[in-house]
Amino acid sequence: MCYEDETEDYYKMLDKQSEEDALVSFIVALIEYSTELEEQVVDLRRTVNQLSDEERLAFPDLEGDIYQVFDDYSAYRKYQSLIEERIEWNKNHPVSEIMKGL
Repeated sequence: MCYEDETEDYYKMLDKQSEEDALVSFIVALIEYSTELEEQVVDLRRTVNQLSDEERLAFPDLEGDIYQVFDDYSAYRKYQSLIEERIEWNKNHPVSEIMKGL
């Protein structure tokens, strides 16, 4: 194998790594964004409950049906350790509890 072939292989490897890094960054951004949206929904539900009749709350369970996990996606499983390294989980967020068990 000549030097040019080794150099070409090296650059192909770097390109692949760059593509994977971009994919992980995208996945992390989506997870962080969905977490922010979940928190906003809980805050909105809390506000609606404060404005509602106390005997008939609009949302008795503020968080029960909004959290989403992504561990059933093959791309998530493939890059799980990289994703977890990049995400700064809020320790009080239910998703962080789920992530601890994975």
